[in-house]
Amino acid sequence: MDFTEFFQFLTTIIPFLPKIYNPVIYNISDLVLVFFWFVAAVISFYFSYGNARLWTSVSVGFFLIFWSQGYLLNPYASSYFRVTAVHNIIGVVSILLISYGFQEYFTFTHTLEISGSKQAIYIATIGAIIVGTVFVALNPKPNLFVLRNYRMAENAIWLFLSIVNILVIYKIYKEIKGSPIANGILSFALVFFFIVMWKGSDLYLQMYQLDASWQTLMEEYDFSIKSEGLDSVYVNVATQLHSIGAMFSGLSVVGSFAYLFRLLR
Repeated sequence: MDFTEFFQFLTTIIPFLPKIYNPVIYNISDLVLVFFWFVAAVISFYFSYGNARLWTSVSVGFFLIFWSQGYLLNPYASSYFRVTAVHNIIGVVSILLISYGFQEYFTFTHTLEISGSKQAIYIATIGAIIVGTVFVALNPKPNLFVLRNYRMAENAIWLFLSIVNILVIYKIYKEIKGSPIANGILSFALVFFFIVMWKGSDLYLQMYQLDASWQTLMEEYDFSIKSEGLDSVYVNVATQLHSIGAMFSGLSVVGSFAYLFRLLR
């Protein structure tokens, strides 16, 4: 679906909007993915607003995933590479927040004490995003190779912390087993299982230069480097796991928050 003319028309009637230089083409799968994460973002933020501060980090983190995935629909991401880099940094901030939240919850199960405030989490989050944006602004304009490195770094951090989060959630479950919300907490392990599928498969393709972005780079810069095994079973499986993991991670976040909200009521 080509939206290039639509956004170029917007820039003509709204003078202060930056110009669109590259084609803006959306895939149906990208639209569906971002929609799922939008629903997850709304539910997670609503959950944070109506419950104790203990869930603030986790909820805001899941909300930021939608923001980070927004590069798929951001018409300026393909024309202004710094915008794409900021989206990647927001993705890293989101998983750091989520991981911090579950670590904090695990500590709470031992001490029964909650420190800090929601405002502190919001301010720290905004501060981290500003620092990341300044970092991108002060450094040279990223090219396609640098953007691929940003995404690889983001995927690696997500993969590692998602595995850690699964272990932490299991420890929390053992501590509160028998509690009315124990199964609700455990359901988030399923979320991170799908995220491991999503980010892990993408990282695998990037490491072996089998991802679509690498193939685009080879064509654009006319390099003679060829990736072997593009039609192999491994690549097909990894590609399918990436798509399934991305979709079901968003859906499972919605289901987990809805289930937990029901248990808390």
